[in-house]
Amino acid sequence: MTIFDISYLTTDSIEEGVGSSQILPLVIKLAERGLKVNLLTFEKDSPRLETQELLEKFGISWNPIEFGSHGAFAGIDRMLKIYKQLPDARIFHARSDIPAVAALISKRAPVLWDVRGLWSDQKAFTENSALKRNLFKTARVLEKYSAHNAQAISTLTRSIVPELIVRNHSIPDLRIVVPTAVDLERFAYSGAIPNPYIGLYSGTYNRYYDLELSLSFTNEFRRIARADFHWARPKESPQATLSAGESITFASTHREMSTIIPKFSFGLAICNSTAGPSLKGAVPTKVAEFLACGRPVIVNRGLGDFDELLSSFNAGVIISNEKGGAITAAEEMLELLQDPETPLRCRQLAETCFSLEKGVDDYISIYQKL
Repeated sequence: MTIFDISYLTTDSIEEGVGSSQILPLVIKLAERGLKVNLLTFEKDSPRLETQELLEKFGISWNPIEFGSHGAFAGIDRMLKIYKQLPDARIFHARSDIPAVAALISKRAPVLWDVRGLWSDQKAFTENSALKRNLFKTARVLEKYSAHNAQAISTLTRSIVPELIVRNHSIPDLRIVVPTAVDLERFAYSGAIPNPYIGLYSGTYNRYYDLELSLSFTNEFRRIARADFHWARPKESPQATLSAGESITFASTHREMSTIIPKFSFGLAICNSTAGPSLKGAVPTKVAEFLACGRPVIVNRGLGDFDELLSSFNAGVIISNEKGGAITAAEEMLELLQDPETPLRCRQLAETCFSLEKGVDDYISIYQKL
């Protein structure tokens, strides 16, 4: 029987979203470093032969489980399925609360709790149903169990660590911060910012994003500069339009984003400032990908560590929802776009903080300590 060095556990699909942008590149890099990797995911569609062959090429054992229904109770079902299908492994790398609890209950190997933001808070905020919101709020018990029992913890940001300690009273002493990681070879640097300017919305948008403030920004930017705004909409998006100032919507997959982003001037990822503490732990993948390609971004105040990072590198704009915030943000973005050094500063920020290779180094380091 194979004993894997690492078993990566997630309720995400690697055929879409964060699965294709974050999980797939990470497990491939881990396998390239010589680790025997098992990958357990939940897939909404039948696994594609192309993905199976890619994982087999790198010697990764993949266990795709049918995703099933949505909702809080469905999460319990997924937890049980993970528990029942855990392989023999030296370490369980559990992405978010449900996989972490499943692995911890088994007591079969040390668990790295990969927080990836405040899951229960994010789910509660994005739900329209009051009943579902309350159910997800009660799911915070999974976070507390993980905080008290995991052997190590990984977070996306430094800002979320004090919040986790306050919420749970304690967290594992063995800790690392591994922000959203980008393959810097694939998302290559492009120094020329297109003009006339084109802003890009990238990926799926839900209630977690402030599309009303985004529209205010696009209106103000169009007032001072010739500009257009597009949306690279993934197939899994339930929305046909954002109504946030975008003039053209086109379907895209994550595999295409590395060639799409350089055609645009900057990116938009303005989250909702009322989302609460979960904002401190959020790092949208799209932001790191824009920066890697040499494109400035506009984000909301209080998102992850970006207040400090974007200011330090002068690589983006922080917008507030206060009166005049959109006007100020539009003027600051125009100034950045007119600065020929902006693309280089954006790339330097990506290389410093969002490198996939550095993320892999950090994970292997904590695996060794476990």
